[in-house]
Amino acid sequence: MFIGSTFAGCPETVYGTGIEEEILTAITLKHMILDELYATKKTLIKFNWNIPADWDFDTHLHALYHNDLYAGNVTYSESIVQKIKIKKRIKGTFTWKTIFEKEIHSNEDFAIEFYDYLEPSNTDIEYAYVAVISNADTDTISTCVHSEFDCFFLVGQDESYPLELDTETSIQYNRESKTIVAPGSKYPYVVNNGISRYYSGTLTATFIEFKDNCYAVGDGWNYRNRIDQFLSDGKAKILKTFEGDMYMINLVGSLPRTINGHYQNISHQIEWVECGNPAAISDLYDYGFIDTDIDRE
Repeated sequence: MFIGSTFAGCPETVYGTGIEEEILTAITLKHMILDELYATKKTLIKFNWNIPADWDFDTHLHALYHNDLYAGNVTYSESIVQKIKIKKRIKGTFTWKTIFEKEIHSNEDFAIEFYDYLEPSNTDIEYAYVAVISNADTDTISTCVHSEFDCFFLVGQDESYPLELDTETSIQYNRESKTIVAPGSKYPYVVNNGISRYYSGTLTATFIEFKDNCYAVGDGWNYRNRIDQFLSDGKAKILKTFEGDMYMINLVGSLPRTINGHYQNISHQIEWVECGNPAAISDLYDYGFIDTDIDRE
């Protein structure tokens, strides 16, 4: 007789009807004593009730209940996950770039609190949480964040400062060229030397600490001294604008201050020159902004 899509009956005949694929986001268990729960992407046509002990790339869930609610998964994951990577990319692009890595030695290592000060303004950025198993990246868990701010920022390796008051900037794009006037030639020759192309500029801004929902002008002198130490530490900085531009820069020269009509209204004058690309993993790593260069260009 005809059963399903087969001509003659067999033990698998009842599986001939296709099942619509659905995404499961939750499993509810009630009124039972549960020892083990197993979920896999594999189709189990013949199942002998022996659940595999090892996880593979098809395993969604293998929960072992040992008198707790962890279901055995955290401990088991700890034994197979080598490290966690945090990756990011500009929404609409394809290449993920690793900006943070952490080796996994205990359950607590899976909880990562990571602040990214290297994002441009007016930009949608995707972040991914990626586990590394057997030296291979697993599927990403990602989310999208919209970055937007309304002032300039100076970002160091461990700290970031807003430039909110009286900010003025002047930027120029530099290239090396020489003008040569040759005898017998009406017009001079212009020679472009090398491949150097970089930005430089000046920046004037008033640094005032904002805390407890107000500007702390009374302790402004102490804050300005901390800013001087930050600006003069010899390390590269990232200058971010509210429009979306970012420059990796070195500060050059001295750091003069100007009193603007009141002894507590003091502005810094900063001269800077571009030293790298804030979107390049190699430059971010070499200048100490990130701790991994696994995706070095």
